[in-house]
Amino acid sequence: MRCTPVGEWSTKRQYRPGQRGSSRPPEPVPPPPVQDEGEDIDVGRKPENKRTYSSAYDVAFVFEQLWKKRTTDANGEMIQPTGCPGIRIPDTVVYKGGFPANWYFHSKQTGQLLKKKPENIFIPKIFEVFGAPNGLCETNVVACFVGTHGSDKGPANSIVYMDRKMLKDFLFAENMMREGFLQRFVSPDGVPYDYSARNSTIHATWSSYNCLVEVRVNRVKLDEGNSATAKVNASAATTDRVPVSRVCKLHGQIHKHCKAIAEHIRATTPDHTHPTNMTCYFKHGPKNSLWLL
Repeated sequence: MRCTPVGEWSTKRQYRPGQRGSSRPPEPVPPPPVQDEGEDIDVGRKPENKRTYSSAYDVAFVFEQLWKKRTTDANGEMIQPTGCPGIRIPDTVVYKGGFPANWYFHSKQTGQLLKKKPENIFIPKIFEVFGAPNGLCETNVVACFVGTHGSDKGPANSIVYMDRKMLKDFLFAENMMREGFLQRFVSPDGVPYDYSARNSTIHATWSSYNCLVEVRVNRVKLDEGNSATAKVNASAATTDRVPVSRVCKLHGQIHKHCKAIAEHIRATTPDHTHPTNMTCYFKHGPKNSLWLL
């Protein structure tokens, strides 16, 4: 059996009025666009791909998708709308074009990820919440800003840690074109593994078939006379790496969280984006709670 494509069939078949089984006449093909003078034609150029969630880089992608409500389960059955379960994030304000666009936070009452209404997002309130004391932290850092900038290798991120004065200057500055998100700093008073005198961050590299977890502990103690940034910086060059065993309870908890994030993104994106690998940063906060950074 030879299967003829629809497009080829509609052009080859002749339309004869009154003939049995004749189809409707083919629609006229629009003429090609007029070429401007001096414009070069690239014969081998392919049409641009449609911009989708999986191909677009947006710093607010993860926070927005975790906030969106899932209405069906894995079997396609209708369920009560709910966000990504078990995921906590600190107060996070997403900046677009230099202005605060969205404010996500973790609800203490329901335990879900919520988003403030646009009319409730204003600079004095952000400074009041982010500049408030955050537990027993021995540093002056109250917030950090993860900015996005272009580079030769594509979009890149840069992190700036702020104390209360720097945060005020950052929020009330004018004509600052920022792309990124401002996040409240999580106090390191609940750091495990007897590293209470140092700041630490949990680094996870997850895929659908493997998960590697390590704790990055800052080399500078919180009570030393270094700058606040040096005490809390969690980059690979300034920290000691402590691998977490697969049989450890923390490893299982991190793997569960990453899998839940991937499944929730797949269920809530319009094109059903399926994350195959992720790099996530977590942190232990007060009462040994786990927060997604």
